[in-house]
Amino acid sequence: MAHELSHEILWTEPTLCDLERIDRYLRRRNPTAAKKVGSAILRRVGLLCAHPELGPVWDEDDRWRSVAARPYRVFYRILPADRIVEICHVRHTARSGPTLDDVLTD
Repeated sequence: MAHELSHEILWTEPTLCDLERIDRYLRRRNPTAAKKVGSAILRRVGLLCAHPELGPVWDEDDRWRSVAARPYRVFYRILPADRIVEICHVRHTARSGPTLDDVLTD
């Protein structure tokens, strides 16, 4: 059985801003929850290194996917030629789904 090489995770600047806003909001209300949510997001994204197609296809272009890290959803795309998983957006599941423009970074 051939060993599959892992993908690199690339966090976009807008996504880092998403995470900072989420953390700041939660820390003011419940610091313990902030740690749990942050850890859950990082664990879920970490799985994408070895399993980039873990999340269901989110857009017509099958490079765009999302995974749940409750109560948030992480939107990402796979850049197969570079073996990169680009994390593009983190959004609370209570909010309506983002548009492709919300997650595009280029």
